Amino acid sequence: MNWWCSATGAAWTWQWKAYPGVWLFIILMAVGTWAWNRAGGRAAGRAPRPVHRAFAGGLIVLWLSLDWPIGALGAGYLASIHMLQFLLMALVAPPMLLMGPSPDALALLEGPGTFRAIVRKVLSPFPALVLFSVVVLATHLPPIVDTLMATQVGSMAIDLLWIGAGLVFWWPVIRNVPAQPRFGYPLKMGYLVLGMMFSPIMFGLVGFLVNSETPLYGVFELAPPLPGVSAHADHQLAGVMMSVGGMLVAFVAISVIFFRWNKEVG
Repeated sequence: MNWWCSATGAAWTWQWKAYPGVWLFIILMAVGTWAWNRAGGRAAGRAPRPVHRAFAGGLIVLWLSLDWPIGALGAGYLASIHMLQFLLMALVAPPMLLMGPSPDALALLEGPGTFRAIVRKVLSPFPALVLFSVVVLATHLPPIVDTLMATQVGSMAIDLLWIGAGLVFWWPVIRNVPAQPRFGYPLKMGYLVLGMMFSPIMFGLVGFLVNSETPLYGVFELAPPLPGVSAHADHQLAGVMMSVGGMLVAFVAISVIFFRWNKEVG
């Protein structure tokens, strides 16, 4: 049974396929956030606040990137669509998803306990940036991609790593728990520049994808071909998408932060 998108080696068709694992994952994210907000409201003695509309938008972006046809094309046919998935899961959806937890729910993270202390440490700017960079590098190494994308479990692992790393990376920018009094607007903008626009890891990956004489990923090079698409051009397009997509998302986020900063000081 196909419950998650992975490389199958079968010729591509536009016949719709169901991936119930994707649907269950989206439902669990929605229910989990609702339950977290409910617990936070109870702890604060207040009714849980409605979930922010941006959170619903983030769930839709995730669903579109994981389900058919994008999920299937990105899992075993086109490196460029695989890169589109990365951009959507790690850079576009997470800032919207982070609007879901209410202030009362976030306050639960400030409580005592070893686990909560570790979570707060990971969500600080420097550890978050390092973790994101490590995940981006590891999940784009050809041996890892070719091995994991061949199975549903492996493909799901890469997708979950992208989503988790994206949430961690965006957390210091979007949320204020743990409190980072020195991490103001200028540092947030610099953080995004370093993490996306001038990241040595992302630049290195872009360089390999664009300039390599042969495709990097065997899972896409050896996939059943789609009419009019060569594996080499597909890999080059993937590199361009990582570069342009990362800079575009960073530019939009930095612009929002700058205007908020300007509004406060003005």
